[in-house]
Amino acid sequence: SGLPWKGPKDLGFTVEGWGDLKASGKCPFGQLPLLEVDGLNLGQCIAIVNYIGKKAGTEGKNPEEFAMSQMLLAEAEDLYNALQKICPTIKVPLEKKGDLASFKKLWSETVPAHFSKLELLLGDKPAFTSTGQVVGELYLWSMLHQMKLVKDDIFAATPKLESFYSTLAEEPRVKTLLSGESTYGPWKQYFISPP
Repeated sequence: SGLPWKGPKDLGFTVEGWGDLKASGKCPFGQLPLLEVDGLNLGQCIAIVNYIGKKAGTEGKNPEEFAMSQMLLAEAEDLYNALQKICPTIKVPLEKKGDLASFKKLWSETVPAHFSKLELLLGDKPAFTSTGQVVGELYLWSMLHQMKLVKDDIFAATPKLESFYSTLAEEPRVKTLLSGESTYGPWKQYFISPP
């Protein structure tokens, strides 16, 4: 966003401190993420992303870009929910989410269907908006990145979407985040492939 902020690395927050933070009542819904800013305690990813977009001027330069950004936020949430339902994570094994057949179907049918729609939405453009960096594009990129960590060849049938992903991956601020050098600290893989 380009806005100054303090993340877990600056604040010394680790997962071990979650119990105390939850008990403090700061998290509006008793869960992370939490953005403490301007006297507010904001929860829920989409609210936080939209707040940052409003403050940073990255919500879209016109109503059409704003709408595109919101569509991409919703699509990213749909992808996240599909992953959360079926894909194992660093904390929850596949057996607690479903079975291998469901996992394979996610990657062979569900994800390609979503990706083909995103490919069509891109058309002949390198990004979904004029800047390629509205909050919806950045949030979508973060989901695409988590998915690519699970299955490296996810863009095989969608070269335009892969180009969009690769362009943002080379953006200096994204590289800083992925390297662990940002105030957030290391950005770790959450979803994993079954063993």
